[in-house]
Amino acid sequence: MLFCTDTAWNRYGDDFRAAALQLEAVVLQGDDLVSDHDLARITIAFFSGDAWPARTARFISTCLKASSLQWLHTFSAGVDSPVFGEFLRRGARLTNSSGSSARPIAQTVAWMILSLSRKTPDWTRAQFESRWVPHTGEEVDGKNLAVIGMGPIGIETARLGTALGMNVVGCRRTVAGDEPCETRTFDALEHLLGWADYVVLALPLTAETNGIIGAEQFALMKPTARFINVGRGALVDEDALVDALTSGRLAGAGLDVFAVEPLPVDSPLWQMPNVIVTPHSSGSTELADHRGALLFIDNLGRFTRGDVLRNEITPLT
Repeated sequence: MLFCTDTAWNRYGDDFRAAALQLEAVVLQGDDLVSDHDLARITIAFFSGDAWPARTARFISTCLKASSLQWLHTFSAGVDSPVFGEFLRRGARLTNSSGSSARPIAQTVAWMILSLSRKTPDWTRAQFESRWVPHTGEEVDGKNLAVIGMGPIGIETARLGTALGMNVVGCRRTVAGDEPCETRTFDALEHLLGWADYVVLALPLTAETNGIIGAEQFALMKPTARFINVGRGALVDEDALVDALTSGRLAGAGLDVFAVEPLPVDSPLWQMPNVIVTPHSSGSTELADHRGALLFIDNLGRFTRGDVLRNEITPLT
């Protein structure tokens, strides 16, 4: 018995039934409550991208009430929210859609790099004020790009950086050997921070990476460097970032994730002329959601057959 949104069912219902011939569905209609009778029947849940963010609370709370839930698939790559840990604690299986949003996130990074290099925020403000204010930008080819985190997002970011003519070096816990650029381990992080003109943070949030970038790391960076975070807000000491930006120790930043989301209205990051703020939406595209749905459909067939699931999250021990 599958639980999904009306949007997902209307678009993919035939595909769901083709993957699991005996499938039935409990469909979340709008933001309606699910009856106790249907709650008891749910064994599989597909948390699709269309539910984010408006219907997330209703969808997840329904899943938490589904006492027979065996497996939850999420459209997201990140599963660091404590709620996902709760599903694992209860014995449910969990799979994510890692890789489905790598392209749009990397494209957002490329846009941030180009926007910061051309001081696009200045042009945008001038446009809204009907002011003709020419200024000189810089070219990014030949600049040094450090990509911290070489999962699907980091790999795609490295590919686009190379296409822009940048000198790209990746950084990850263990070098696999098949990365699209020179890649080093975390032992080289301090060196890369001092070398880079652009630092892109694309790490997952774990106990090891929590707070990995703080005042000490910003002090290592060039005052002309730009910092971009599309990983998680908790990877960065946000007060230290604000201090580095306001003091001139850092030239600019592109930020899609924050310590507190939504970003509080009193955060100084909103008003900084050298900062681009996006609302945790760098990977939000219809194609990304579609790729996540296709991954779920493939896994639905695997689940029915008893095969290994793709992107299964292993509970921490």
